[in-house]
Amino acid sequence: MTMIAIPWIALGVVLGVLLLWLMGFLLVTDFSVPLVRDAQAYRRVLVIFPHADDEAISCGGTLHRLATAGSVVTLALLTKGERGTPDAAPDENLKAIRTREAQAVSGILQITRLVQADFEDGALCAQKPELGAFLASLIEQERPDLLITYDLAGFYWHADHIACSEVVTALRKASFPEIPLWYVTFPRLVLASARLPAHLATSTHIHAKQTLPTCKLFIGASVLPKIYAWYSYKSQRAALTKGLLRLAPIWFFLSMMLFEYYAEVTTPHG
Repeated sequence: MTMIAIPWIALGVVLGVLLLWLMGFLLVTDFSVPLVRDAQAYRRVLVIFPHADDEAISCGGTLHRLATAGSVVTLALLTKGERGTPDAAPDENLKAIRTREAQAVSGILQITRLVQADFEDGALCAQKPELGAFLASLIEQERPDLLITYDLAGFYWHADHIACSEVVTALRKASFPEIPLWYVTFPRLVLASARLPAHLATSTHIHAKQTLPTCKLFIGASVLPKIYAWYSYKSQRAALTKGLLRLAPIWFFLSMMLFEYYAEVTTPHG
């Protein structure tokens, strides 16, 4: 092999990678979903999830984009994530680890305020009255003009995700109907591939509650801190290294997600 051939081989590799990225971007982008064009109108945003890392993969780019544009972004995490183990067995040591990870990610995404509650991980369904009181007080305190959480299917039918969504949705319907509510969701292709680990499966009838996107937000360069944020959750990284994601670095796949998807709840669900 001559020295002259080497640059051509390198160029071919680069072009191949770029072509693969472009194909992936076109595959995961739902061009039928309209863009959010007035995101900067939301000046106080309250994001509510059960676990540290829920926010990074679902809407980390949005949070960074809004925060850097001057919005006050509050992230509320309802548990300390002690069941974030491969078999969902509780590990009290994980509480401190995931707390530190969430604090670091809040800095990366430039989140204004991080609220970390300590409801029992994996048992939010049994704590709905307490969750409701806690979140009602938090909403009153923060006075947001946008709420963001999971949909009523919890993205992939995780019981804690569903309980979180049900409590937030019920609160919004009963006490805060004037506040817009967005469910985080994903393109159809991603939703179709979502699978819940067998040890967490709770229902085979939840598919009907899965929400398709009604709008998407272009996150642009905010995909970079989103990737950095996800890598900062070292304790949970194995959750995304399955199937095709083992064939290339996770950042490569995440970089294709230049849009984040939401379902605007125009009529509160009961």
